[in-house]
Amino acid sequence: MKLPAPAKVNLHLFITGVRANGMHELDTAFAYVDAMDELSLHPDQRLEVSCNVPGLAGEQNLVFRVLAAFREVLGTDQGLRVKVRKRLPLEAGLGGGSSDAATALMAANVLWNAHWNTDELMAFAVRYGADIPCFLFGQASCASGVGERLVPYEGPWPEGWILLAWPGSGASTASVFRHYDAHLALTPGKPLDTMRPACQLGSNDLEESAIAVNPSIGQLLQELRRRTRLAWMSGSGSACIGLFEKRYQAEKAVREMRSLGLCNWAHIGHLMRRHPVPELIKKWGVAKR
Repeated sequence: MKLPAPAKVNLHLFITGVRANGMHELDTAFAYVDAMDELSLHPDQRLEVSCNVPGLAGEQNLVFRVLAAFREVLGTDQGLRVKVRKRLPLEAGLGGGSSDAATALMAANVLWNAHWNTDELMAFAVRYGADIPCFLFGQASCASGVGERLVPYEGPWPEGWILLAWPGSGASTASVFRHYDAHLALTPGKPLDTMRPACQLGSNDLEESAIAVNPSIGQLLQELRRRTRLAWMSGSGSACIGLFEKRYQAEKAVREMRSLGLCNWAHIGHLMRRHPVPELIKKWGVAKR
C-alpha cells in the first residue's frame, strides 16, 4: 500500500506565551499542500523503516519511534515494513517528518486493528511532535496550546497558485525559538501581552528570528515579495510561500530566484482543505473486503 504524506503550511503563526516547562503556546492555522512524501507500507512480523535519505532509517526516523510506541501501547506483536520516500526538504517548516509519522500511524491504526478515533490518535501522537496532530485532524485547522488543540479553519482561504520555495538550507526549530525568546525576553508561565487580530493571513512571529538563524530566508522572502502580492514563511522556516494568480507567474519567479541562487527546491501547486489519507485508507479497506 502506498500513501501520501502531504506538506503543511502555517497560514499564520503567533506566539502567545511560554509554559513553565519552556514549551511555547501558539495561535496558528494549518493547511495541506499537494507537495508530498510517499510511504510504502507492507504488513510484516517486524517493525522496519527505511528511507531514501541517508541517516533517516530505523530509529533515526520519527515514523519508527511513533509506530514502536503505538505497538507497545497496543500490546500487539504485529509489525510493519515502511519505506519512506522523501520529496520534501528537511528543516523547512513544512512538517515533513511529522506528516510521515501521521500517515504511518493512520495506516497502522487500521492494519493493526486498533481503530482508535482521531482524538485518541492525536492525544497519543502529540508527545512525539507538536505538528503531528494537525495531520491526524484530517482537515485545515486552527490550533492553540502547543498545537494540540485543533478546530476546523474558517478563515480566509488563499486562492490561486501557491509556490513553495526553499533556499537550500534549513532552520533549526530549537534555534529559532531560542532566538525568539531572547529577543522578546518572554518568561515561562507568562502570556504575551499583545492584542492579536482574529486572523491575519501570512503573519508569522518567528520570521525575524528565523532570518537571524538563516539569513538566506530573508533574501528569499525579499525576492518573493517583489514578485507577488503576498509571501510569508511557514512555521519556523526555512520554506517560504508565495501566492500567484497564474501558474506562469510562479514559474517565472522560480526561474528568476534560481538564477540568483536563492531557491534550491520549489513546488507550484495548490492548498488542500482535506488530508488525502483517511479517504484512501477507507477505499483500501473496502477493496480488501
